[in-house]
Amino acid sequence: MKRININSVIAAVMPAAILLLFTACSAGAGKTDGSNGLVNRMTEKELSEAQETEFMLLDHPWEKAEETEDEAGFNEVKEKILFAPGLGSIVYGNPVFNALPPDGYDGGSGQISFMHFDSKTGETAYTEISFDDYEDLKTKIRKEFDKDIAGGYPKVPADEDYRSLISLYDAVISGDAEPLDKKFLDDYMEYYYNGGVSSESDSYYWQMDDEKVRAIKDSIKEYHLYDEELDTGFTVHVTTPAGYDAGRSYPALVMTDAVWRFNDVTSLYDLMAEGKAEPQILVTIGFEYDTDGWDNVIRGNILCDHKKEFLDFITDNMMPFLDAKYKLDHDRSTLFGHSQGGVFTHYAAFNYDLYENKPFKRYIIGSPTFWTPYFTCVGDYENYRTEYGYFDRHKTYDRELYITAGDKEDEDYADYYGENDSTTEGVRHLEERLAGYGVSTYKVKFYDSHHYQYVPDMLVEYCENM
Repeated sequence: MKRININSVIAAVMPAAILLLFTACSAGAGKTDGSNGLVNRMTEKELSEAQETEFMLLDHPWEKAEETEDEAGFNEVKEKILFAPGLGSIVYGNPVFNALPPDGYDGGSGQISFMHFDSKTGETAYTEISFDDYEDLKTKIRKEFDKDIAGGYPKVPADEDYRSLISLYDAVISGDAEPLDKKFLDDYMEYYYNGGVSSESDSYYWQMDDEKVRAIKDSIKEYHLYDEELDTGFTVHVTTPAGYDAGRSYPALVMTDAVWRFNDVTSLYDLMAEGKAEPQILVTIGFEYDTDGWDNVIRGNILCDHKKEFLDFITDNMMPFLDAKYKLDHDRSTLFGHSQGGVFTHYAAFNYDLYENKPFKRYIIGSPTFWTPYFTCVGDYENYRTEYGYFDRHKTYDRELYITAGDKEDEDYADYYGENDSTTEGVRHLEERLAGYGVSTYKVKFYDSHHYQYVPDMLVEYCENM
């Protein structure tokens, strides 16, 4: 996984400004904070790299993150088609290895090998394609992709793969494909799969209203925490309510995917300031500023593929770290995640019992995309259907769940579901399982909305009624 270099971001935004480096006096590894009882399991390396900085968000540091020479070279491939016969290709930044053109292909007849990958079993099978000319080849390649789609492979990525492959053939036939050597391809692939290249988006910005954030900036603290297990850095913002009293305890509302949450932070801050909701501490968890937090591959790597390690970080690192600075009421604190974050929050809700630290009593599972593993290849994803064995370990459930979705959202990602449940089907089946387990501490609500549009109103409603 890509190690985020926050120092380059800080150096660009605030040259003299690493303000406070936390040492063992903050909350040493294996120690409690003395008031809330959470055990801090941060390693010495994690403690030494933890930083409180100036509030950088309004300076848009993602625009100022330094680009290394290698990254600049890799980003240039987004404008090119590179090809090494028999080895691989990079088509406008996307790696292509399947059904490559024969060496010297000029649009005539020939034979190629098409690989089919079964994402459920991990097995591969090959089909030999003989063709009379390029038009015949395109027709036969399209049929092979359609077979994959019929077998459950999501249509959208399959169609994108087809378009990339045809672009490669067009460039090879026209002579526009540039040569590609093995070392560059190997280096690029390591960079690509470590999150260096966004496959879906070039957007590194955080969604927010700058003026509204500026109005409450004195209530926001910014922390940068490194997790050794994930080898990843996170930006954590803590927003205290108006009239915050350091001597009293507050519940925390912890939200993943910070790139989308700051409009919610400002609206919830105002809601509490107006006395319409109980004061609580708002915590957002985001990637470092030089990482594209919009990218589903990058998000899925943490929220789905490495959800255990991410839960380790939140439960045993981040929350004890914050406990040393704020009096958090864990019996009323909430963890919220949406979409792939909803997959993670569902995992967290049914694995909390495996930890000595229990920082959350409540979980908001927003539009969980349980179908996501079909294109992120999570090996054990089907365990979600049994709530990860929680009810094999326990007869009762003592946490509170709020499970939400938009009633119109299935159409948003219909091409991805394959044979799995759609988002709303997954929610309904979860509701059925909870009822079967005899759980009574949950609520399910479908909003008049597509996939994400309901979230701001949902959070306001939740805070008004918590």
